[in-house]
Amino acid sequence: MNKNLLQWNLQPADRIVVPKSDLRFVQHHAIYLGKDANGTDWIAENKIGKGVQKVTAVDFFNNVIGITRVEPFRGSETERRIAVNNAIALIGNKYNLLQFNCEHYANVVQHKQMVSNQVKAGLGLGLLGLFVGLFILSKD
Repeated sequence: MNKNLLQWNLQPADRIVVPKSDLRFVQHHAIYLGKDANGTDWIAENKIGKGVQKVTAVDFFNNVIGITRVEPFRGSETERRIAVNNAIALIGNKYNLLQFNCEHYANVVQHKQMVSNQVKAGLGLGLLGLFVGLFILSKD
């Protein structure tokens, strides 16, 4: 078993949040699917250029610099199984930075909500920058 899985005691439908770079400003969200009959651990992620895909935990953690946090699934065992089935049913959906990114995907699986706080924050910072820029230009 992967040391990351042991360390965090991951359960099916748990969210894994990992930094996308050493700066750790932007985070990547994925869903642990569980172990198959052969003992292989699987993770589902929505990745730029690939969309929602199922990857082995070995492949997923191969390029990960660390785990920021794990968000356990909050629900009954029946709800957990439904969440995993929903995660799998979304495989093949296309990635869209603003409308369906990795955080949207994880929130849909865990909370049935299409939301990305990173997109909200990014758009907010972008609007703030625009207003500051317009303010500075209006002073000239």
